[in-house]
Amino acid sequence: MFKRALFSTFFAVFFLILAISFSSCDADTIINNVVSNEVTAKDRLAAAITQAKTDHGDSTNLVLIFGKNVNAGGKTELSALTAITNPDSIGAWLYLFKAPSDTSLRIYTPNPLPTANGVIELTAFFDINTIIGLIQDTSAQNIISGALDVIINSNVKITTSTGNLLDSPTGLDLANNTNPIIKFNENYVPDTSSLNGNAFFSSGTNQSRNMILIPAAGTLNLPVYITQLTGFPADLWIVNYSKTNATLQTENLILGTVVESSQLMGIPFLGLTSKVINISKYVTN
Repeated sequence: MFKRALFSTFFAVFFLILAISFSSCDADTIINNVVSNEVTAKDRLAAAITQAKTDHGDSTNLVLIFGKNVNAGGKTELSALTAITNPDSIGAWLYLFKAPSDTSLRIYTPNPLPTANGVIELTAFFDINTIIGLIQDTSAQNIISGALDVIINSNVKITTSTGNLLDSPTGLDLANNTNPIIKFNENYVPDTSSLNGNAFFSSGTNQSRNMILIPAAGTLNLPVYITQLTGFPADLWIVNYSKTNATLQTENLILGTVVESSQLMGIPFLGLTSKVINISKYVTN
């Protein structure tokens, strides 16, 4: 109820500003910007980093990016008309920061107002449980929950520079199209898999994607379990695919992709190299 009240208040103010703007701006331009305001993960990342350091000090570090309801082009779309009736449908990037001196997270999101190019702080309205609650898949929840626990209680951070970081459309393209990818079973024995995002979405309805940039080396520790895995990057793009299958059950697929173009993971004894690894267990294909 609190979240819905928050969004209702926000959009009441939003449309008041919009009404005032009509008096001085081209109406069609405003409507297009408002109804379909799409951004990639990196479009506002530099602004978020600058604002977080300005607000909370130079030692404040980026620790996680979360993309809710990422579209097929690797962007999130804030649909103001839909958001009024169903706030849960909003797509947005959340940029999470932390200062080494405490355990508090500072959270920013792209400003959705017309022609805006900055970010707004949401720290007062979000906590860890809120973020985790936005992820419907239990496996993905466990991954992010465990990673956030490590992040909060340590100085683990995103170490990939903004300039070298693959943007969300590129990361999503890797997850969608790479074949073969690395998978592992319940005993962490690795193998090859042809189940990428496009194969997963070749059937089913209610398809959705969440994307998470995470400091993987300090939180997932997959090389500890998959001892044959080489080239595991310090940071990882995680794509959580979700759909409803023919029997009306929800299915999920969780893939991790490299975050720099030169990175490549491998399983030498299989002669396998790939930019994508399946984080889901018990994959059969």
